[in-house]
Amino acid sequence: MNVLLVDDEALARRRLRRLLSDAPDVTVVAESGSGSAAIEALKMHRVDVVFCDIQMPGVDGFVVAESLQGPDAPLLVFVTAHDTHAIRAFETRALDYLLKPVRAERLALALDRAREALAARRSAAYARQLRSVIAQLDQEPTEAPRPAASTGAERIEVRDGERVRYVAADDVAWAEADGPHVRLHTAHGVFEIRETLAHLEAALDARRFVRIHRSFIVNVGQIKELQPWFGGDAVLILKGGQQLKVSRTYRAQLKQRLNAL
Repeated sequence: MNVLLVDDEALARRRLRRLLSDAPDVTVVAESGSGSAAIEALKMHRVDVVFCDIQMPGVDGFVVAESLQGPDAPLLVFVTAHDTHAIRAFETRALDYLLKPVRAERLALALDRAREALAARRSAAYARQLRSVIAQLDQEPTEAPRPAASTGAERIEVRDGERVRYVAADDVAWAEADGPHVRLHTAHGVFEIRETLAHLEAALDARRFVRIHRSFIVNVGQIKELQPWFGGDAVLILKGGQQLKVSRTYRAQLKQRLNAL
């Protein structure tokens, strides 16, 4: 199980991480000191279970819970010092509700519940995939669409106040939507442009860049591996080690592009 720890108290995260270290099948892939940081971490990491505090400054645990949408969203375990939020917590369909200080035996019970829930999900996902394969075998094969012939922009303009610089399109490993801005991740750093991801996608070479998620565009040359995930989603691993979620909406398009290389 890949786990995300969310708590504004570093001491609480440290204690929970120590208790989780006794479970050989649990890996803490990230920690967040705020709800907003947790929501960003969920975009970057493949997470099975979120252990989340409720009362945090700014974005609290219930807002984090609202971001976990869909049948294949990470499981949620609330970890809090207050028992007054229990009813609302279970209304968010939280898997469990742990009170601080967390006891080892109570945590072990929560982990067992998570294992059972994940096993049930995987069985259901396997059944869906099997039905999909059978349905595809019943259909006539179709030719994969060819990538667009457009060469696209070779450089991307980045403004910093009065200063203007240009980033080579080939240097961009991936681009990430961030509200009204887009962050360009390159080997030379991260650059921010005031642009929508859709507009950037239209400007880039469709043979070299592919949309994998409503929040991500990836340089095809930076792709190392594609791993299946629940509900038709997938995880894309880049040569730099970054892991990006591929939504089922874009997964077929991505596979066609990779097969065409």
